[in-house]
Amino acid sequence: MPYSITITKNARRDIQDAIDWENKRSVNLADRLLTYIDEKLITISRSPHIFAVRYENVRCAGTKVFPYLIHYIEDDINQQIIILRILHTSRRPIW
Repeated sequence: MPYSITITKNARRDIQDAIDWENKRSVNLADRLLTYIDEKLITISRSPHIFAVRYENVRCAGTKVFPYLIHYIEDDINQQIIILRILHTSRRPIW
């Protein structure tokens, strides 16, 4: 059974920032990015342990084509994924 996904306020802001950035480049790019994020979230919910732990207990999954990493933790007891941040790989992360 897939894990449920909770997206934090910071991650929602990251998504909006990414949409704004990609919309400046092309409207179609933002739509494609959202599709890739959605696809990756489905993969994470079905198989949360397939992506590497990058630091402490935070795992990261890259999006297809676009240089973004989805930072998340899994709660195996409650079968929940918590999306912490979705950050561009070339930008310095601000936690």
